[in-house]
Amino acid sequence: MTTTVARWRTARFLLDVVRAIRREVGDDFHLQAKISVTDFNNAVLPWEGKGNTKRESIKVCRWLEAAGVDAIHVSSGSLFPHPRNPAGALPVDALAKTYDTMVSNGRYAFRNLVIFRTPPLSQAFRWWWEHNRGPRVEGINLPDARAVKRAVGVPVLCTGGFQTASVIRAAITAGDCDAVTIARPLIANNELVELFRAGHDRAPRPCTYCNKCLVNVIENPLGCYEESRFASRDEMLAQIMSVFAPAHPTADADSLAVNRA
Repeated sequence: MTTTVARWRTARFLLDVVRAIRREVGDDFHLQAKISVTDFNNAVLPWEGKGNTKRESIKVCRWLEAAGVDAIHVSSGSLFPHPRNPAGALPVDALAKTYDTMVSNGRYAFRNLVIFRTPPLSQAFRWWWEHNRGPRVEGINLPDARAVKRAVGVPVLCTGGFQTASVIRAAITAGDCDAVTIARPLIANNELVELFRAGHDRAPRPCTYCNKCLVNVIENPLGCYEESRFASRDEMLAQIMSVFAPAHPTADADSLAVNRA
């Protein structure tokens, strides 16, 4: 089987899934498809194939629109994590502590753990990873989103480290995408959207794209593990552990009632 044939068979599988979901949920149910427009499959191992190209993925996006998706969510990369998804640093020191959980779950997991725990190898791997990411983090996928936006009629969403109101506004105003999606910056600043509403262009303590949240979640609660963003380690841990102490539902209900009044 040639690589091209394999790619089109994968596309057919995706389209079959979309059509099956649409048949089940009907036409009034919002259905999105998330796609890595450019795979950059050789970003980590240069001897591997490049994977799907932008040109190929745009064809798939057109087919997805015809199959009935309501929006297309643009991402990149062929694996997770990938130097470009989520773009940022590779926290090898943290990986050396948490990655042991993965050893029994993959063909190359033990090899990876050895790399993360061997300083010369880990530093070289981190350099290679961040070198292949490139200098841009926020809005890294906007060029691909722009190409998809020009090719389809449904809304296009874009992911890629967004946390600056002016950057988001410029992307939408320019027609690069219809909306952005946010993950890590909301972990760092849960109130980010409210800060935008209050007129802030960025949070006072923005996400550093360190990706420590990503590698810690393998073993620990989801949260921001970048100590430089906090007054102390205790403050950081308190915020991380706050997931186990959500706001009282009665308080939320009272607040909602006041807002509605």
